[in-house]
Amino acid sequence: MSSSGKRKDEEVRVSDDDDESETHAPPKKVAKPADEIEDIFICNLDKNRRVFVRNCNGRIWIAIRQFFVKDGITLPCHSKHGISLSLEQWNDLRNHEEDIDKAFSDLSEV
Repeated sequence: MSSSGKRKDEEVRVSDDDDESETHAPPKKVAKPADEIEDIFICNLDKNRRVFVRNCNGRIWIAIRQFFVKDGITLPCHSKHGISLSLEQWNDLRNHEEDIDKAFSDLSEV
């Protein structure tokens, strides 16, 4: 027996199983068809950020997304360049509006 308590032939079988799992690629993610996502534009936060209310498969989200201009066309950045809040998260954020305003005020006095 090896120092790990397994016999060599067991270790070989385990490593053989690992080799098989490496040959199987994980399933690819498929983008949702545009008809399953409905965006309502709310406002521009600045020249590259926009706010939308989004209905995605029956769930409502508040989305803040970053965009860029390429060849005169405005395109969305990768999904990591933004945030989507569920209605529950949005309401929780709104409930802390006074705390956030106070924190801004406190930090601006420093």
